[in-house]
Amino acid sequence: MSVRNLSSWWRLQCLVLLLCLLNACAMPLAPAYDKAVSDGLNAANTDAMTLFASLSLGVQKHDFASRAEQYAQVIGKLDALAISANARPVPKNAVTDKVNAVLDKSLPATAEKSDARLPSVTAIRKIAETVIKMRDTDVKQGLTTYEVIAFKQQASIYFDQAITYENFLQR
Repeated sequence: MSVRNLSSWWRLQCLVLLLCLLNACAMPLAPAYDKAVSDGLNAANTDAMTLFASLSLGVQKHDFASRAEQYAQVIGKLDALAISANARPVPKNAVTDKVNAVLDKSLPATAEKSDARLPSVTAIRKIAETVIKMRDTDVKQGLTTYEVIAFKQQASIYFDQAITYENFLQR
């Protein structure tokens, strides 16, 4: 083997080694998976769907007191879950900084920019808002079957988003 071929061979080997090393470096773009958050989200989903099922035939406002504790349980669990999910450290690197800069420009003025970086936190807070609005409607006038269906569908969309994101983090 000539010196020229040997030099080319070594360069090729170094290039392959460098590519393998770069390929092995995974740059995290999302927070680490947290089993407690995922389990809490699944439990909150079960509690919320149980609440919706118990109200599915519609309810009158005069017997709200019998449901108040169930609402408090679901709302409290969702609020605690949002705090836990948001407490996870978010990786900081050049790629995430650029993505976040683009997101910050595209977010509506009313959105919390810190929450928007974690889709599951935003979804969990939207679920809590939905249940709170349902509770407030229940106190004020009771709920019809169709109102319960509407609230359930809205919460289901947000639960789907949050659970999908959290399950993706498990990969």
